[in-house]
Amino acid sequence: MVTVETPRADLRPSVFLSHSSTDAALAAELCTRLEAQGVRCWIAPRDIVPGRSWADECVRGIEQSSAFILLASANAVSSVEVLSEVEQAHKRRKPLYTVLIGKPKVSKELDYYISRLHWIEFAGDSVDTLANRLAQALNGVRNWTDLASPPSLRRTMRYHRGAFVGSAIATLVVLLLAGLGLYYWMNRQLDLDYRRLAYVTAAAEPGVKDSTINVQARVWLLAAGVPFREVTFLSFAQGPNQMEIQDHSKSLSPEQVGSQELVRFAVPAETERLTTCVGVPSPGFHGRYRVTQTFSFGVGNSISPTAEPKVSKEDGSPCGATS
Repeated sequence: MVTVETPRADLRPSVFLSHSSTDAALAAELCTRLEAQGVRCWIAPRDIVPGRSWADECVRGIEQSSAFILLASANAVSSVEVLSEVEQAHKRRKPLYTVLIGKPKVSKELDYYISRLHWIEFAGDSVDTLANRLAQALNGVRNWTDLASPPSLRRTMRYHRGAFVGSAIATLVVLLLAGLGLYYWMNRQLDLDYRRLAYVTAAAEPGVKDSTINVQARVWLLAAGVPFREVTFLSFAQGPNQMEIQDHSKSLSPEQVGSQELVRFAVPAETERLTTCVGVPSPGFHGRYRVTQTFSFGVGNSISPTAEPKVSKEDGSPCGATS
């Protein structure tokens, strides 16, 4: 049985290690080897404070960590607890490093979060080698995209076989995609991913009492080489008896490339739902796209996203018209 030593005090929590209890020995060994390279791990049950809720402690660990490692074995991909941890990491926008152990059949729920990400395939070989690759990425020595495998048709067929079984239409699609070329297909799919375009995060603060809510929106521009002067940013506020569209494009620094811009604006106090629309050109696919997000207003003017950002071809329709 492999145990995890108490972490050194000089190691800062940097990664949450998610795993099934059946893979505890592998997780413990990986944790020990990562911490030997200066990567402080949060791992259960070692870092669970006795007497506290297991779920609360896991959420705390994810919040404190700057990244998230998923050991996706056959047991882990079917674990409700592991899926919940992935959802919490995704919600908090933690970088996700996936390690596929063996060849598990990835569930649709988990596939939603990891299908478009790079990952490492681990076949039970050297844990030292696995730890070294992860540590290089976590310590900023090399990019994860250089160390791990990108999304591909082969990978989808291997780990998500259900999408290709018993369907003549699916078989035809696979053949057509093969004819067009894997390279073209993969680049098109990735261009339609908001992670290669832009997204918005939002928070609220009190405005004029009983009149407005002040919104702090950060526009994260991820499209390579695109300056903010080519980006449009609109919002659509909805309440029981009101609708309001605002254009915030001029609030963006025109020459800024990439990075993020903070935009402040006010919405009516009775706003229940906020839709944001970011228009971004994509040099990779020679088109202009719209990233649409919806947020709900809760108690104390809290703002929460209601769904994953959606990407569509920019068609000039009003922001919020089809959200």
